[in-house]
Amino acid sequence: MKRQLEGIDFKRSNVDHGVFTKIIDGKLFVIVVYVNDFLLFLSNISHIRAVKEDLKRCFEMKDLRKAKWILQMKIKRTDIDNRMRKLTISQEQYIETILEWHSMADCKPEKTLMAANLQLPTLTEAEIDIIEYQRCIGSLMYLMICTCPNIAHSVGVLSHHVACPRRTHMQAVKHVFQYLCKTSHYALEFQANNSNDTLLIVYVDSDWGGDHMDRKSILGFVVLLDGEAIS
Repeated sequence: MKRQLEGIDFKRSNVDHGVFTKIIDGKLFVIVVYVNDFLLFLSNISHIRAVKEDLKRCFEMKDLRKAKWILQMKIKRTDIDNRMRKLTISQEQYIETILEWHSMADCKPEKTLMAANLQLPTLTEAEIDIIEYQRCIGSLMYLMICTCPNIAHSVGVLSHHVACPRRTHMQAVKHVFQYLCKTSHYALEFQANNSNDTLLIVYVDSDWGGDHMDRKSILGFVVLLDGEAIS
């Protein structure tokens, strides 16, 4: 695949080998590849059609038009007018699915991700089923990476105990699922910027010895591109 895309003048990103880029008439064209799925990004529709024809000569492929679903993510476009275009990405269906998987579909919704002053000691021997705990963390990690960066801290804390979880750890995991039950309709929203100026802002904060178990500091950050969270 790399050889075929480079054959039509796309360059593979050194940071992410699933991303290929090309400059067409001064505009950046991006192709994102996952196994046998392609996402194409460019503002000029005629150039997209031309690249699709090039790809069809390289691969046997089906054109699904505008992306609506990809890797358990729902993509919705809202064109309010020529000056305001919005794109939202959500995983409500995936959240409902993992709640079913882990017998949490009928759980009581919670407003918070973790209980206040929660302490999760590290054990040398597991008290509960390790495989089930790891499956829960894996389900949450995929959600965290895709559309729910707000659960990153909680998942990070809970993932420290995948080797030797105890009952309190599983209770904390279930608390996260209860939060997701209440917020499953949340989505990432991105608004088009028609200006040539792109604003990148990074906020970083840290407490001092905030971890009650080992007194380590906890760092948090958010990266905003034109006011929208990207990391």
